[in-house]
Amino acid sequence: MAKLILLMLLIFFPALAQQTEQQPDPTGLSLLPPLNDKNQIPLLDNRFRIDYEVAEITLVFFRKRGSASVILVKPDGSKINVINASRQGVDWYDDQSYDLIKIKNPTPGPWQALGQILPESRIMVLTDIELQVDPLPAHLMVGETIKVTARLTNGGEPIAAKDFRDLLRLDVLFISSNNADFENFGAGVVEVTSFADDGRNFDERPRDGIFTGEFRLQMVPGQWQPKYIVKTPLYTRELVQEPVILHKSPIEFIATPATAEGEMHLLTFKLADPEINPKSLALQGKIRFPNNEIQSFTLGEAAGDERVLKIVNFAPGYYKVESTLFAQTNAGRDLVINLPEATFFAEAMAKEPEPASAEASDQQATQTAAAEKTPEVSQGEPEPNEGSGPPWTLIIVLNLLLLGGGGLAVWMVMTDRTFKDLWPGKRDQIDLSALQQTEMPAAKTSKPAQKNSKSDDILELSLPDD
Repeated sequence: MAKLILLMLLIFFPALAQQTEQQPDPTGLSLLPPLNDKNQIPLLDNRFRIDYEVAEITLVFFRKRGSASVILVKPDGSKINVINASRQGVDWYDDQSYDLIKIKNPTPGPWQALGQILPESRIMVLTDIELQVDPLPAHLMVGETIKVTARLTNGGEPIAAKDFRDLLRLDVLFISSNNADFENFGAGVVEVTSFADDGRNFDERPRDGIFTGEFRLQMVPGQWQPKYIVKTPLYTRELVQEPVILHKSPIEFIATPATAEGEMHLLTFKLADPEINPKSLALQGKIRFPNNEIQSFTLGEAAGDERVLKIVNFAPGYYKVESTLFAQTNAGRDLVINLPEATFFAEAMAKEPEPASAEASDQQATQTAAAEKTPEVSQGEPEPNEGSGPPWTLIIVLNLLLLGGGGLAVWMVMTDRTFKDLWPGKRDQIDLSALQQTEMPAAKTSKPAQKNSKSDDILELSLPDD
């Protein structure tokens, strides 16, 4: 029982294992090294592959409490269990919830583990082929660009096998620790990036077994566990590092839109992370105006933990600001952080009245004086307004004249009269003068005088023939 308690302490508290590492084990079973920061072989569907370079392998299978010990199936189909393990030179310790197995010079090829195995099981290798990755900084922030250097070595030297060096790739994953105290609880696995040992992008030299690259931390803030995987036709290695805390973006935005014509919009960048040195704060980015025009800007180092960006009040609408932060931590680590986009809305400004000129002022004064001399109109008799309605009196008079003229024309047509028939005094005068000029006796007149139909001014007088 004491041995079991000691073994469990050594598994889950690596520091204790390091302190007791040099103590001999009476059973001959080596103490389990820390699970993190060790090269591992991936376990997929309870299957794993051991390459020929492995000199020693340690397997820890966690299973449901009370379930039977696992059974290992070798590449040749033979089986190893807790009963026949010692006859095959395998060290095996089983408990109610896990199996601890160590195999020297294992058979290369595909292996399989049978049993109710939990996903947190580990397969650690002890060999000259190792994957080494520099540890990440302790204080990480969302949007930060991180540089990573990883090495795949054989006996401490870069692997230069021609048959697979062109296919070397390093996959970087971040696994949520599923800690309910953090925002990323239940976020699962995020595939961050993949590097190739081809000398392109940020990789310094091709096919040297050293991966150098950069990636941006765009995950949800919280506790994450970094995991690195190298897969080749000959080797597969995994490296799981200690969990890290990813903090939220270190900058808060405060937008102050302009309130009057001619003012500037203000966007304040306020430092919210105490780990950053405020004196080293510098910003660079672009402003996108409502009409989609773009303007670049730079805010240099200054005193205080705020930087203020002045934006021209170009037009009402949405203003968008993309920016990158350049700074240093209090410990002197350089930072490059891509900040979230800042957006604010600007209302339309009311235009101020323009100052009146001297001539306009004099004209306004004259109009004011004339208005003062104009007598007031009583409330009972409103002042007439020419444009207030149609001139009804004029319309009525015109209609009467048209009706009268039309009636007169109809009457003259019906009675076969002319306009001169309307003045009879003139017609009688013309007839008398004509008679006075005629000296012939009326008795001899055999025909009455006839009216000339062609003219009203001349009378035709006919005399009888002798």
